[in-house]
Amino acid sequence: MKKTPNYTVIKDTREKEGYFFKPYDRCDGMVVETMKTGDYTIQGHEDIICIERKASTAEIATNLGKKKKPFQNEMERMKDFRFSFLICEFDMDDIINFPENSGIPKAQQSKVKVTGRYMLKSLLEFQMWYDTKILFCGDKYNAFLATNSIFKRVNEIMHLENKQ
Repeated sequence: MKKTPNYTVIKDTREKEGYFFKPYDRCDGMVVETMKTGDYTIQGHEDIICIERKASTAEIATNLGKKKKPFQNEMERMKDFRFSFLICEFDMDDIINFPENSGIPKAQQSKVKVTGRYMLKSLLEFQMWYDTKILFCGDKYNAFLATNSIFKRVNEIMHLENKQ
């Protein structure tokens, strides 16, 4: 039986504070390229797997507020991927209690128009409308581990399917 091949992660050029994939286990490391949709994918499976990373509730609030149309367009494109994920580096509590713990200065919080309940509603709708899975990972480290595990599973699935 042929063993599962290694994979290389592609990170989008616009992804600034993201993850670094070094050679480990089945991962051969990472390359940086411009991607039309998402922040991360696997080389050779760019049309199969798409991961969009969200670092904070402030970022997702902007995506669901001022930048809703471009974000919705991205989610629409993600619908075409067999495996699409929105990986959040915060907890569901952080969404519900927004703008608390969002990094938005206290003095500015009263100016925020987006509420936690609205964000939760929008994210759940996006998950249903666009068939994108949303993972609330708690922090950046757990989000990286989840992303890494997703890539490993997708690589295994694609290998098994290609053998048949």
